[in-house]
Amino acid sequence: MKLIGDYERIADHAVNILESAEEMKSKDVVFSEGAVTEYKMISDAVMEIVNLSFAAFSKEDFDSAHKTEPLEQVIDVLKEKLRTRHLIRLQKKECSVAAGFIWSDLLTNLERVSDHCSNISGCMLDAEDRTMNMHEKQRMLRNSDEDFRQQYDMFLKKYNDYISMSLLKSQSD
Repeated sequence: MKLIGDYERIADHAVNILESAEEMKSKDVVFSEGAVTEYKMISDAVMEIVNLSFAAFSKEDFDSAHKTEPLEQVIDVLKEKLRTRHLIRLQKKECSVAAGFIWSDLLTNLERVSDHCSNISGCMLDAEDRTMNMHEKQRMLRNSDEDFRQQYDMFLKKYNDYISMSLLKSQSD
């Protein structure tokens, strides 16, 4: 029953993202090139976590379930990093305030999708262990599991490299 609620909330956030796109179109708001690149990067990370959590659920793929929480933690870091980068663009007048409000909404919705994916995979891991203590298990993994740390470092490097490469490309254009 809990998983149904998480899937429903993911759908709600997808609707919110669609509404943000419609608002951008109706108000003729555009993102800077840097924001477009960063949005693609974080949305790729969110699609990856959606696919991992769906594989965990639909195929009872516990390896995918174990990868979800480290990626969710990386998405949390990315959200804050991209929010800060957008503030810098605002200060440099590279982006509008209207775009900033939409940007903030998009980042929040994407990050919340990743939270629900983490919940889905956490429930699958609970089922594997026959426990009902998902948040305690996730906390334990974040604090002491070497595989968690390796997965986290791999995802962090992957998406930090993505940002770095896109910045180099935009500076050379």
